[in-house]
Amino acid sequence: MRYAISFVGLLGLGSLALYGCSSSNSGTPDAGTDAPAPKPDASADTGPRPDGGSEAGSTGLGSSCANAIAVDLSAETDGDLNAVGKSIFYSVNVTAGDFLLISASTAATADTVAGAVVDTAISVFDATGAKLLANDDDAFPRYTTDAQFFYRAPATATLCMQVTDFDTWKGDPATLATDSTFKFFAGVISPDAEVVTFDTEPNDTTAAPQIGKLKAATTGVGAYTYLGGVLSSAADVDTYKFTVPTGAKSLNVTVPPIGAPLTKGVSSYGSTMARFTATVKKLDGTIVAELLPPAGQVESMSDSLTAPVDAGDYYLVIGRPTGVTAGANDFYATTIAFGAGNTPEAEAIAAHTNDTLAAAEALTMTADTANAKLKHGYILAHLPTGDAADNFSFAVANGDSVAVACGAARNGSGLQGFKMDLFVAGTSKQSETESATADLAWSSGKGASKAPVVASAAGTAVLQLTSGSASTTNTGRYYLCGVHVTSP
Repeated sequence: MRYAISFVGLLGLGSLALYGCSSSNSGTPDAGTDAPAPKPDASADTGPRPDGGSEAGSTGLGSSCANAIAVDLSAETDGDLNAVGKSIFYSVNVTAGDFLLISASTAATADTVAGAVVDTAISVFDATGAKLLANDDDAFPRYTTDAQFFYRAPATATLCMQVTDFDTWKGDPATLATDSTFKFFAGVISPDAEVVTFDTEPNDTTAAPQIGKLKAATTGVGAYTYLGGVLSSAADVDTYKFTVPTGAKSLNVTVPPIGAPLTKGVSSYGSTMARFTATVKKLDGTIVAELLPPAGQVESMSDSLTAPVDAGDYYLVIGRPTGVTAGANDFYATTIAFGAGNTPEAEAIAAHTNDTLAAAEALTMTADTANAKLKHGYILAHLPTGDAADNFSFAVANGDSVAVACGAARNGSGLQGFKMDLFVAGTSKQSETESATADLAWSSGKGASKAPVVASAAGTAVLQLTSGSASTTNTGRYYLCGVHVTSP
């Protein structure tokens, strides 16, 4: 996905990597961070490494599904999109029920600028190329130059997989990247891998949950697993039980675009279920976080649930959204991660009150390690019944650009009508209330709900957070925010 390199995606696992290395280039400011994770074991098979670059011409081997380059599962294959608008086609034999990791990775790093390496995209077709089965542009939840996704094969068959550049995939004018090479990979994910938890029935109730595996994060605090499964009937739900790792304070569940719409230039993993629901419960059944798609707008669902957690056990229940008809290949694939989370507000830990602008809690702003002009501050806070507002202050200089991202209900909280309001020198400069279909993100990038606020004079800025009401079933009263200040 071709954006200017800026912030990591909202509440995602910013450095999550399944395969290869790539840059993060979302235009949306982030409201929090979590731990990195390597790829799951997809090495059940080995085979030759045909070259998809030098052999693939406009009419030669690899130029269409009819003459696709045959590759073995788990054989990494070199490719080169060395002409504008070029595509390379590969054929792969799969077995019904296989969960595949499919990727086209590049040599990009966190410092790579747009156009330096090819921005890959993948489309999966039937053997003839007539029927589109899946589409992907990014290594979700990051926005990167690498295409990477999970796909469940509904039948034993030969699949045709097309790799091209993002602009060609999207239907926009394309340019040739300085480094046009990539590595194509399609492998069956092993259910025995220590980083993988696959749906094993029966796991339909909290009385008989499936115990989720967790792999310790390679850096920092926390652990993660790749979760995959199938909702085999209209009534099927899958229940997993996780124990919070030592030191972890936050649970993150990513919600990728697993299903419809299945059209050119739109990412979709090919599931016949557009999204899934995610509910986090305590052992007594109390719901502490829940992510449901907006009624009638399943595809506008948030892309992650993030919730604060305490030591102990929690249930995670994956289900089908209300009113969504069961399909022939209702699979889901997601990442579950426990991490350190954002800094809790002082009000929750030291009886400090920050209910007014005058009593605002000073927000700690930390300099960005790669950009001397950029500072970040992160918030985890609560608005329980009777708490009218939370206020957080930070200094701004003349010309500073203030980008903010906050999430409540769209991140799984029970807070409703959540509102953020930015004051500078006591005057409200911008405000917005969270909707069911869009994130609160003030930035200059793609996905922004409003532009950043630019300070016209030096002074004190205060971010004020309020909520209109709360869910009667979801007891979570938390929200998360990220504040990002860039000096001119």
